[in-house]
Amino acid sequence: MSDTAARQRTLRVVVADDDAFTASMVASALRSLGWDAVQTTDADSAWETITGSDPNAVVTDLDFGTGHSGGDLLWRVHRELPWVGLVVLTSHLSPELAIGDGALPPSVVYLVKSQVRDVAMLAEAVDAAIIGGAHPPAEPDGDVRSVTRSQAEVLRLVAAGASTRRIAAERGTSVRAVETMLVRLYSALGVDSDELANPRVAAARLWQQGRVRIR
Repeated sequence: MSDTAARQRTLRVVVADDDAFTASMVASALRSLGWDAVQTTDADSAWETITGSDPNAVVTDLDFGTGHSGGDLLWRVHRELPWVGLVVLTSHLSPELAIGDGALPPSVVYLVKSQVRDVAMLAEAVDAAIIGGAHPPAEPDGDVRSVTRSQAEVLRLVAAGASTRRIAAERGTSVRAVETMLVRLYSALGVDSDELANPRVAAARLWQQGRVRIR
């Protein structure tokens, strides 16, 4: 029996994703390898599960909508349970597109959902997180648009349904300045050329599809 197979027989993993179907699918995939996997749908319940089950690894999404984010969860585990392996499983090529400043603990293994081709790829990432091995992120494929960090913050607010006035308040700037930023964001995303399309909706759709990254 290989070392990896031996680890898999005793691994305990907590999976956190606000989409119950995704959480269930990921947990089921890990169970198919003989691992003990439980799923939760928010950061707070994930923390309770983690402290109550002493897992080897945590696999979490970043954006949980309201409440604490996956980033908050990762940092708490990193500080209080540094021996637990950390894996991000998100739709976004860059964490800034999902949470605040996008800062993540240095030990995190980062996976993009659209790039996970099979269970083996997920298992490899979890195993790498546990043993602290290198696991370089996959290169993005397909039609990917690039934005600056500042534009990513605005895009995240647009995708959350924030009005121009609210974006201005969040960023501590004027409505006119935000209007200018939106024009530049839409241009960077290439959604400003169709007069019949709503660029705000088109930008939000690209965000939802995970087709945007930070340059």
